[in-house]
Amino acid sequence: MGGSFSCSSARDAYGTSLEEGDWVECTSTGGIPEMMQPLGRVMYINGDKVTFTWTVWGTYIYDENDIRQYGLQRVMADSQGRKLKADQLVMTREGEEALIAEVGDGSATVKFSRADTQYSEGRSVCAGGYTQYFRQTDIDLFGVRVVSNAITRGSRKCTNPTCI
Repeated sequence: MGGSFSCSSARDAYGTSLEEGDWVECTSTGGIPEMMQPLGRVMYINGDKVTFTWTVWGTYIYDENDIRQYGLQRVMADSQGRKLKADQLVMTREGEEALIAEVGDGSATVKFSRADTQYSEGRSVCAGGYTQYFRQTDIDLFGVRVVSNAITRGSRKCTNPTCI
């Protein structure tokens, strides 16, 4: 841990760059279960101060020391502020369902079952579907939201007619 600030850029407690619109979680929780921890959203970055809005606690301004003390770490979240995890079922604003395949540093790999959709730019088309890589701004733009928590890999079934 040990991020540093320069000009109008900020880093989380682990050195990852923060931008306005990013989500963070506390990793120094003092034993609070993960499911009870709210996520915070970066609202403004002004010099060495970062304004976060928390889904439960409201708006607070943190400096570099506060960020390290609470172990604030950037995470990927849906458009409503729920942390993204592999194997979650998600839906776009237009009703297109997909599965979160992987969540990485700054992007989520999302597998759609239909190939004929508006998210065609930059996709990798395969057997009746395609893979799309979403950054946080894309998730917000397309209104991606979690509709079901993690699905076990053994319970996955292809319902697309091209798979049957």
